[in-house]
This record gives sequence, C-alpha cells and structure tokens, in this order.
Amino acid sequence: MHKKLLVAKFGGTSLSDTQKRQTAVNHCASLLEDSEKLVVVVSAMGRNGDPYATDTLLNLVSEDSSVYEKDRLMVCGEVISALVLASALRDSGISAEALTGWEAGIATDGESGNARIVSIDTHRIQEVLSSHRVVVISGFQGLSPGGYVNTLGRGGTDTSAVVLGIALGADEVLLYKTVDSVYTADPMKVPSALELSVISSEDLRQMAWQGAKVVHPRAAEAAQASDIVLKVKSFHTGKVVTEVVKKPLENTNYIVGVASGQVVTGFTVTGSGKPSAFFAGMFRRIADSGVSMDMFSVFECTAAFTVPLESTEAVQRILDSMGLRYTTVGPCTKVSIVGAGMHGLRGVMARFCEALERVDIDALQTVDSHATISALVLVEQRDTALQELHREFIE
Repeated sequence: MHKKLLVAKFGGTSLSDTQKRQTAVNHCASLLEDSEKLVVVVSAMGRNGDPYATDTLLNLVSEDSSVYEKDRLMVCGEVISALVLASALRDSGISAEALTGWEAGIATDGESGNARIVSIDTHRIQEVLSSHRVVVISGFQGLSPGGYVNTLGRGGTDTSAVVLGIALGADEVLLYKTVDSVYTADPMKVPSALELSVISSEDLRQMAWQGAKVVHPRAAEAAQASDIVLKVKSFHTGKVVTEVVKKPLENTNYIVGVASGQVVTGFTVTGSGKPSAFFAGMFRRIADSGVSMDMFSVFECTAAFTVPLESTEAVQRILDSMGLRYTTVGPCTKVSIVGAGMHGLRGVMARFCEALERVDIDALQTVDSHATISALVLVEQRDTALQELHREFIE
C-alpha cells in the first residue's frame, strides 16, 4: 500500500562524509518510491574531531560556559547537517527544504542540555511539505518556553524523529543505524549476542534505560506510549533489521537481553533518627547539587545508591558536610537482565545470582523491577558477568 508520510532518521556517523550522505540520499529516494512525502531528521555530522560534530563544537568553548551557551552552540551541528543534506537531496533532483528544530515547531520544557519535548506545532512542516516532497529537520533540539534553544540530551535525535512521527501521524518511523540489528547484548562485550528481528517497545525501553545504546530511551518511551510503527533499518543495506511492536511478544524467551550501564561509584550511607526524614534530607541535598543517582535501596537508617564516577567527590563533600558515615566502592557498573515477560516468574533471581557465582563475581548490590534485575559489579568484571548472564538466560 502506498504510504502518505514516512519519517526517517540518520545519525552522525551516517552523514560524516560526501559518500555517506549520498547513501542517505539514495535511501530517501528509495523511500519516496513507496511514499508521497518524507520527513528526514538528522544528527550533527560525524563524531568528535570531525569539524561540525557536537563534541568538536563543545571543545571550542571553556568548560565553565553556561548551559544556555552550550545549548546554543550544540544545536549548530544539527542545523548544518540538515542544510547540507537538503542541498544533497536537491542535487539529486529531489525537492527538499531544511528546517531547524525550533522552525519545525518543536517546543521543550526548558531544561538546558537534557530537555524534553512538550509539544510540536506541525503547521510549518505541513506548509513546507505542501510544496516539497522532503523536509529535513535538525534533530536533538527545540525551543524553550522562554524562547531559548534547548538540546534534548545525547541520542536525542531518535526522540525527535519518533515524536515528530507521532505528531504528524506518519505511517512509519525508520531509524537508520550503522549497526546490523538490535541485539540481545552489545556484541563488543558479548560475542555470542543474537540479532533481534522483533522487540516490544517496553523491552526496547528497558534495554535502553539499562544502557543498551541502539535506540535512545526517550524515543522508546514515546513509541511505547503511542501506536506509531517504529523500525530500525541498516544504513548499509537499507533493510529492516528490527521491528518494534507494541505488545510483549508471546512464545519467546522471557528474557530478551542483557545490558550494562555507565561507570559509577557505589555509596552506602548510615544516618540516625527517623529514617524517612534522614533519607529525605540526604537525597534532597544530593539532587539539588545536580547529581543523578541510581540503584536506591534503603533499610532502617542505611541507604545504598550509585552516582556517576565523575560525581564521586561532589557527593563525598555533601556527605562530609552533613557529618554522615559512609563507605564507597568503585569504579563499578550495573549489569542487568531485561524482559517484561519475567514478571511473576519464580526462580529468576536465584538463577541470576547463581550465574554470577559460577564466574566468582559478587553482586555488590541488587535492584529489580517488573522487567529488570540488576546487579552492581566491579567494572573489570562487567564483560564476564554479561557473558555468563547471556549464557544463562538467552543462549
């Protein structure tokens, strides 16, 4: 069936040189054989060291530049990328125009560096599509309530594409990736990782939040909250490699993957008095300092949690100023098994712990949810832990 509108997203590594940009143009031409109109969402071209990549731009200013200034600098990479790809499309005979994220009507909540999209006024996009077959939109950006440009956090172009697809009522959103598939694990860490031809949006969301990097977590969240058709395509071949479906899949393994998170420090803090008052005071002080925390577990007046490695000293200063006793362990990382289908099954935690014990790895802390079980392990044990958990639950 001929489609009315498709949304396609290309990442920075897919646009880093003339040859790759021509491949992107060819993919667009192919999509237009099956669709009347096309919205293309792009990241900044290349990676750190390439002239217009986000990190290259950030390296031009000092660390103490304000978050507002950094946002305004970072959006330039995607703006350049959209203009260059629109030009390449026109050179190939495809009618196209570029829009920045704010010109495209993307409004954010105003949080610099990690903003969320709150609404999209599609009027300008529809106007461009009335006279062009393609509109190329700068991803990763939008306009704050105060009229400043915001960026959406690393990987935010995925989110731009999915939310634009929902707002425009697109037939499909296609994320072109330089990887061959969504996998059951990072193949660089787990060589026996398997390709996933289909994954539920809930499992994709959980995998993303636990550290899998193929699709941005907020993009997976947006897909889950809507009925949008989301597919991951190989940039190299143009073929669909993974389809994201709404419902958890029946007749499949109840664990869909294993993933690991960022490098962190584990804290165990002991206080006194009324536990809820102690936790509220300590967690508020840390949160107000801008530090992100994870893996919370509390018991009486003892709390365990993790913070990013680079935030360790800042948290130590806060705890010292509060006169609290604490111990730290690190550098560590979180390893997780993911699968919405594990909810209510007996023995999963036992098998998780047995797998780590087989390779002589201690779980320094564990947390779980309806769709994940995670353990904190030393960084040097990460790959061994992931490989053994993958053997236990997936292979």
